[in-house]
Amino acid sequence: MTAPSPQKWFSLPDLILILGLVLAGILLSAWVFFPDGTAAAYVEVRQNGNVIMTLPLDKDTEQTVKGNNGSINTFEVKDHSVAMTTADCGDRTCINTGRISQTGESIVCLPHRLVLQIIPERSTDDALDALVH
Repeated sequence: MTAPSPQKWFSLPDLILILGLVLAGILLSAWVFFPDGTAAAYVEVRQNGNVIMTLPLDKDTEQTVKGNNGSINTFEVKDHSVAMTTADCGDRTCINTGRISQTGESIVCLPHRLVLQIIPERSTDDALDALVH
């Protein structure tokens, strides 16, 4: 008697599917983690969903934002980046976020409903980009 042949773990279609998923994962990771090349120019500060200030990243400054409930957040613009330096919220996740400098990155202080987001340089063209109904 001959010993039975070992069974293959994966068939060719299984390997193709696995390789396709791995490749899709790598491409998605690259798209998410690498900036799009747009020059970051401003930090937009929103409180309760409203823009309260927009500051250029090329001028170092420190700003304090006071909330309606007496909350206080201080952030620093330095070396083309932004960091939350002080916050009197409970978890201080906004401080632990660290510095941000790429377009689309943000620091959020959820208890104080405060968002700092890096935005690209605005176009000087006043024409409409899109019309949505």
